[in-house]
Amino acid sequence: MAWKLIYGVPLGMSRALGNEFPSGRNASSTDLRDERGDTLRPVPLQITRERMPRGLSVPVVLIAAAVVALGCGPTGAGSQPPPRVLIVTIDTLRADHVGAYGGPFPTPAIDGVATAGALLLDACTPTPSTGPAHASLWTGLHPWRHGVLDNAVPLGADVPTIGEVAQKAGIATAAFVSSYMLAPRFGLSRGFDTYHFEASENYFWRGRDQKAFWTRADATTDAALGWLRDHRRESFLLWVHYFDPHAPYTPPPGFERPIGERVSLDGKSLPPGVPSFARLADSIRGYRGDVAYTDTELRRLLEGLRALDLLDATTIVITSDHGEGLGDHGLLEHGENLFEELVHIPLAVRGPGIAPGRRLAGSAQLEDLAPTALELLKLPVPPGLDGVSLLRWLRGAVADSPRGAVVGRRKPYPREPDLFFARRDGRKWIGPLDGPGRAFRLDLDPRESAGEEAVVPAEVASIESAARDRSEAAPTLDSESRRALEALGYLKP
Repeated sequence: MAWKLIYGVPLGMSRALGNEFPSGRNASSTDLRDERGDTLRPVPLQITRERMPRGLSVPVVLIAAAVVALGCGPTGAGSQPPPRVLIVTIDTLRADHVGAYGGPFPTPAIDGVATAGALLLDACTPTPSTGPAHASLWTGLHPWRHGVLDNAVPLGADVPTIGEVAQKAGIATAAFVSSYMLAPRFGLSRGFDTYHFEASENYFWRGRDQKAFWTRADATTDAALGWLRDHRRESFLLWVHYFDPHAPYTPPPGFERPIGERVSLDGKSLPPGVPSFARLADSIRGYRGDVAYTDTELRRLLEGLRALDLLDATTIVITSDHGEGLGDHGLLEHGENLFEELVHIPLAVRGPGIAPGRRLAGSAQLEDLAPTALELLKLPVPPGLDGVSLLRWLRGAVADSPRGAVVGRRKPYPREPDLFFARRDGRKWIGPLDGPGRAFRLDLDPRESAGEEAVVPAEVASIESAARDRSEAAPTLDSESRRALEALGYLKP
C-alpha cells in the first residue's frame, strides 16, 4: 500500500480504518472517531531528515505518527488547546528602566504583560554577558556547567538545550535573534526548526566598527509575525530576541527623548571615555529611547498574537539577558561587575492559569525558565538541571519561590579575575572564589556603595570545583569572533 501524508496522518492508514481525511493542511473536520465516538483530529507533523531517527524508514515514521494521532491526539470539542510558549529576551534591559518596576517612563507592552500576569521582583541573570546568559536560559545550567563563560564561545555539542527537547517531541520551534553574539555558529540554534538571524545594521561605537552585526527590532518583529501566521494552529516554542537597548544608544527617528528630559545622575560617576556628565545624560536618554522603541515593537508582536487569536492561548515570558551600567559604579555598559544594575533583570509572565496582577518577591534566575518552559509544553524535565520550575509559584499553587538563592559569575575577558555573586532575601555577596568578598544589605544599601568584608558564602563555595575546572580552559577565538569582541569593546585589538 502506498502511504501519503496529509496533515500528519497517512491517508492510506485512514482508508484502512474505514475513514478518509479531506485533503489539505487546513482541513478542519473528519469522520474518524475513537471507540467512544469522539472525533479524532489529525496532529500536525513535519518530517525532516534531521528529525527522522537513524534506521527508520518513512513508512515506519508515518505509522508512528498515526498511532499518536489515534491514541494521544486532542479529542472532542472540549479539548485543551495545544501549549504555546513565547520567550522574549530584550538585550541590555535594566529592570529599573521598566515602568512596572518603577522606571522613569511607562513601557506599556512590558507593563501590560505584568498586569495581565505575574511580575517577578527579584529575578537575576547568572552573568552580565549576552552569549553566556542566553546559554543558561536555553540549557537550564549555570555558566560554569554549560561552559560558555564569555561571548563568542560556542555551546558544546554535548550540552542539550530545551529547544532540542521540544523539537524531538514534535513541537514547532523557532528563534528570531538580532545580534551576532547569538549567531548560529555559537550553538544556540540547535533544536530550532527555524533560526533567523539576518544582520542589517553595522555596529559603530567609540571608533570601533563591525559590519553586519545586528538587526533593528522592526525587522525581527516582522519575521516573527510571519512565522506565527504559518504556525498558529500548532504547539510551539518561540524565541524572539531584541538588541536595540544595547550601546551605542541611537534610537530610530521618532523615539529620541527630549533634550531637556530630566536624568538623575545621583550616585553616578563618569565612566572611562565619557568626557562629561552632560554626555553621560545624553547616553542615558539615548538608552531610554531605545527601550521605548523596543517596547513599541514588542507591543506590535503582542498585537499580532491577538490578531491570530493566540494572545490568551500563549504563555508569554518577557525578560532580559543583563542590565547596563549607565554611570553606576563608574561603568557605562556591562560585563565588568556584578552589581544590581547589571544582574537584576525584568521578568514578567502571562498565560493560561496565571492570575493577573501577581507581584512575586523571591529568588529567580534565567536558568529557571528552561524547566518552566518544558512544564508549560507538557514535556518531561531532564534531570540534573540547575534551574527549577517556577510554574507552580507563578500559578499560585505555592506561596514562595522554589529557588533558595540566586548565584552567578562573571569572568571579564580576558585579563580580569573571576567574580561570583550570591543573592537571597535582600542580601548579596560579591567576590572571588578564594575570598574574601563584600556583603551587602540591599534594603539598606540599594546602590551597593559600602558593604562589609565577608567570606565566601555556602552557595558559592559549593560550586567552587566546577567553576575552577571550567576556568582553566581559555577559549580559542577565530578571527571573526575576535573582530566582533573588539567591536563591542570586550577585547582590546
